[in-house]
Amino acid sequence: MKRLVALLLQLIGALTLFVLVVGGGLVLSAGLWLRMNDTPVASDAIVILAGETRRAIHAADLYHQGIAPVIYLGRPHLEPPQALVDLGYTFPTQEEQMLDILARKGVPREAVHLYGEELMSTVEEAEALRKVLREELGEGPKRLLIVTSPYHCRRAKMILSGILKGDELLMSGTPYERFDEKWWAHQGSSGAVVQEVTKFMFYFLGTPFRSKPAVAVQ
Repeated sequence: MKRLVALLLQLIGALTLFVLVVGGGLVLSAGLWLRMNDTPVASDAIVILAGETRRAIHAADLYHQGIAPVIYLGRPHLEPPQALVDLGYTFPTQEEQMLDILARKGVPREAVHLYGEELMSTVEEAEALRKVLREELGEGPKRLLIVTSPYHCRRAKMILSGILKGDELLMSGTPYERFDEKWWAHQGSSGAVVQEVTKFMFYFLGTPFRSKPAVAVQ
């Protein structure tokens, strides 16, 4: 019995060490594998995922290259600090900021389509996007050029692929946002890695953030 317990403890120790080594390697190399940059080709639409507003600059560049005739932009959840709201500060929504950036870059307003309401996660964005694409572009397969931050590309592709089944997804990380391979040497990059690794864990646990209950796919 003692020998069996000792063997079990050794097995648990070896497995724990293996997980730590593999996990540590994945975290250290996150500056490489989180990236995912496909060559932009003619698409049915450009989609800007919610987050860093500099994504809109890159989307405008791609639009002016003739990559797609329309840009889809979600309406993310806005929760400004109540203490500042009480002082009379006003906070533009993220879609308002991105619409302004797109306009400054010469993208006509009619080329930008808004979708969703109070979106709190990439999962909710994908679900709302699926609905509006069916309504506006039809049921057939589509090619979508997804614009997001460099560190968000891998997780976004994984989430969108599971929800936008049948569509071809091309990922394009904005070059206007810094993300270093040696992420630990740059404050912004290190924060992005910690955030992404945490969100990967939440996703695999099946607990994406939601502003409302999930709706069954019809």
